[in-house]
Amino acid sequence: MQGEKVSVVIPVYNGEDFIEFAINSALNQSYKNIEIVVINDCSTDKTEEIIFKKFSNLIGKKIIYHRNEKNMERAYSRNIGVEKSSGKYIFFLDADDEWEVDYIKHVVDIFNLEHVDIVYSFPRVFINEVGKVVRISKKKIPDDLGEIIFSAIIGYPTATAIKKEKFLNYDGKYIPREDWEFYIRAYLEGLNIIVDDNRMVKMREHSKRTSAAKCFFYSTLKVYEDYRKKIPDRYLPYIYYHLSEVSLRFGELKTGLSFLIKLLSRKPLILFKQYRFFSLLKRLVRIDRFLGYNIKECRNQPEEHYAKDLYI
Repeated sequence: MQGEKVSVVIPVYNGEDFIEFAINSALNQSYKNIEIVVINDCSTDKTEEIIFKKFSNLIGKKIIYHRNEKNMERAYSRNIGVEKSSGKYIFFLDADDEWEVDYIKHVVDIFNLEHVDIVYSFPRVFINEVGKVVRISKKKIPDDLGEIIFSAIIGYPTATAIKKEKFLNYDGKYIPREDWEFYIRAYLEGLNIIVDDNRMVKMREHSKRTSAAKCFFYSTLKVYEDYRKKIPDRYLPYIYYHLSEVSLRFGELKTGLSFLIKLLSRKPLILFKQYRFFSLLKRLVRIDRFLGYNIKECRNQPEEHYAKDLYI
């Protein structure tokens, strides 16, 4: 028995270094009833050449290939990938990440056993550019799903699987925090989300990841600005902590301290968790950040629309 069909959606833009590994990671899954939907977001490198050279015999069969007419960004590409898919379950895989061979089988079993709309496999394994494991996260996962969501320790698309009928679309105006916003929206709309600790997702660390650019900070504030009136009061301290930590990480001392004060006025005890306290302390002592060193600027990232006085 094959089981329900799974669609693996892989958006890629200038992914020549890793796209072959990502596609092979999907092809080599022990769960075989899958299709792979590759959305090339108008890459200008050798991405397309590599795909057709390595997988030409599978394109139009096991692999659905689509090239956007112009660069539309990853949220649009994921959404188009879902539109072109035919599986009951959608598994997202970023073009620089990989999975263990039994990942899809494991997650489909969860869908079959539980009344669940989304399965998030908490990422613990991080690999380098050549696929070697460089670290394994030991972070404790809270029992409260709301705390997980609003602490922003959820979001990676590579760790996300969802029933196609429940897919909400990614919203491109939140890039690069569109993955976190997706989970906030799903939670507020009442989708049943399970966080599974399975160590089967392998996140690749490299210099081009967008979490290193300052647009990560701007987009984090944008998510807060749009959802702050919808967040349940009991979870506000957790998002304040995240906002403070991100602000300090990108050298925004005034904004970071303002959110820290908000946190302390509501639930100071959450700082007694060792990793939270030391994370903030680490950010505070990085004086180079406040002077503007070592922070990547964003491509085409507007700053004008952010209400600066909202955060002070």
